[in-house]
Amino acid sequence: MPYRIGSGYLGSSQIKTTTSPNTEIIPDTPAGWSFPKYQFYKFSFFNYQPCTVKINNGNPIYLQAEQGFQSDYMDAPIFSFVIQEVGIQYQWIGAY
Repeated sequence: MPYRIGSGYLGSSQIKTTTSPNTEIIPDTPAGWSFPKYQFYKFSFFNYQPCTVKINNGNPIYLQAEQGFQSDYMDAPIFSFVIQEVGIQYQWIGAY
């Protein structure tokens, strides 16, 4: 089974709240990186209210309150995670 050696972790420093529709939560990479956005091989998201998300520009997915979402190295890397609604409290962590 293949495995990946990561470089680091990123995530929210506190509970965040969306202030506009279609909020992208994956940050841009620092200047000089070969990818414009991080690509997380492990990713975890927790939502405090029900919401709809789009993962990697895919179809909308409904998440019940406190359902959350997780992926690991066996799944496709996460390069985009958009919360469609305003006022959603959330937190996340990713390994790259």
